[in-house]
Amino acid sequence: MTSSAVQVHVDSPLELADAVLRKSDITVVVPVLNGMRFLPRTVPTLLAAGRYSGRVEFIYVDNGSTDGSEDYLRARAPEGIRIFSRKGDTIAGMRNFGARQGRGQYLSFIDGDCSIPERYFEVAVSVLRSTAAAATGCEIHVPEQPHWIESAWHDLHYVGRNRDVQYLNSGNFFVSRSAFERVGGFREDMLTGEDAEIGERLVMAGERIRACPEVKAIHLGNPKSIPQFYRRNVWHGLGMFGTVSWNRLDRPTAMLAVHLIATVIGFATLLIGPPSIALRMATALGLQFVAPVATVVYRGRRTSRWRSATVGVLLYWLYYWARLHALALVALGRSERYRK
Repeated sequence: MTSSAVQVHVDSPLELADAVLRKSDITVVVPVLNGMRFLPRTVPTLLAAGRYSGRVEFIYVDNGSTDGSEDYLRARAPEGIRIFSRKGDTIAGMRNFGARQGRGQYLSFIDGDCSIPERYFEVAVSVLRSTAAAATGCEIHVPEQPHWIESAWHDLHYVGRNRDVQYLNSGNFFVSRSAFERVGGFREDMLTGEDAEIGERLVMAGERIRACPEVKAIHLGNPKSIPQFYRRNVWHGLGMFGTVSWNRLDRPTAMLAVHLIATVIGFATLLIGPPSIALRMATALGLQFVAPVATVVYRGRRTSRWRSATVGVLLYWLYYWARLHALALVALGRSERYRK
């Protein structure tokens, strides 16, 4: 296969896949904690994709499940699943541990509540070989009949085009082992945010991360209620400072600072603002939506979709309050005990 032929199909990995070696050594690492709601639906899709591509090994790392997840996986061991038991590990530690047990030249990190199409592994390999990128994947997809929260959040975030990015969600992250090991793998001391942090190190090391919509994973475990949404974002917020330094403040953290400042000003306005109570309340309420509205506008410009803008403002208002909750947990030293 010549380099010129590769360049013709850089943005069409499904067409290129047939020209790529079908049998590539791939280690799939799936962290699990009480996943029986999803495993019977997701495991078969991974095994089917493995049979299609060939030479794919599956390593499931169970972190102390109590719902029968480990028993279910062990029952499917004859189909090529290897199961390892851990307890009390971070998700980053589970992923690193699983990677060390395998031998594949590529590492595929997929969450236990994600299903994939049959050609997933073949397409992922073709993307890396055609673009010389170190890693690929895509924003998580939603199920066919999503909850309104899933649908709105997906509309706000799914870009869905081939492009270089700074990081990819670690629930759908396909990377060459050599690049992964060269940067030291995931940071195991982080409760969350390990995907953004390793993405930063890969890019700083001169590696490319290529998003491709055809490297597709469907996430079945999205929040389906306001309390679930709030708790999920508190949990994610516990790792928000993993990519923050004195020289760099990432966009989500910067907007969190905006929301905090707006909230403080709003409370001050309620206490010592204009004589009119109605004007004070209107000002304080308006300040609450400065960061959410700005974020939705930014997202809309990236995705060219505005149908979920109104709901998006509400969700981002909850998102920033969840992040402030996470900030308080970190400041009080209580993040280790938080569970989503």
